[in-house]
Amino acid sequence: MSDKMTNFVKDSSLNSRRNSNHHVLFGTVDMYIINALPKNVDVLTVIEKVEKIIPPHIAQKTEGIYIGNFKEFEEKQVNAMCKDGTIYISSDQDDNDDMIDDIIHEFAHAAEDIYAREIYGDNKIQSEFLGKRKRLRDTLDQYGYLNGTDVSFQDLEFTKELDDFLYNDIGYDKLENFCMGLFTRPYAVTSIREYFATAFEECLLGDGEYVKKLSPIAYDKVMLVCSDEV
Repeated sequence: MSDKMTNFVKDSSLNSRRNSNHHVLFGTVDMYIINALPKNVDVLTVIEKVEKIIPPHIAQKTEGIYIGNFKEFEEKQVNAMCKDGTIYISSDQDDNDDMIDDIIHEFAHAAEDIYAREIYGDNKIQSEFLGKRKRLRDTLDQYGYLNGTDVSFQDLEFTKELDDFLYNDIGYDKLENFCMGLFTRPYAVTSIREYFATAFEECLLGDGEYVKKLSPIAYDKVMLVCSDEV
């Protein structure tokens, strides 16, 4: 077979894989594309990068990944979620990096479900999280943002009241400034689950040393679940 014909066969095979609605990560995790991705998103590149980033022992305990436009996204105003060991990602993606970010973040929640005892059993990350919440609340109080509100900063789980207060009454831009030196990003304030997940994402995709300095307990928990010792 000539080199030209060999290259043609390889390209055809690659395009066939790229356009397929079914892919497999780590040899065990099925990914199904229910609704088509934008043309500038190369699913094979996304898969290749995710496989280099996520520890296989976390991925292989995930039931599967579905890409599409799901009604629950609109209801919950999210573009990705992990439910019952399965990851769901919106097919509305800006580019490869956007999709990779979403997948890594949801793998963080998958790891959370798998290793809940190791992450939360000693209550250390909860104490770190609530301590930062208290410091944020005190700062907001000093700037007069708590006048007339009794919104609680002590709930570990997500509450709509706090979320509305942070993003509607304060606003994302201002909140980002208040979070400097406390949280990796404003979204980490919303719940203990997002506190862990944003730390996980930052460690694997961003600056792990920054997380280690900012949130040492969260960093230790991420390193624990990513290690072979867990």
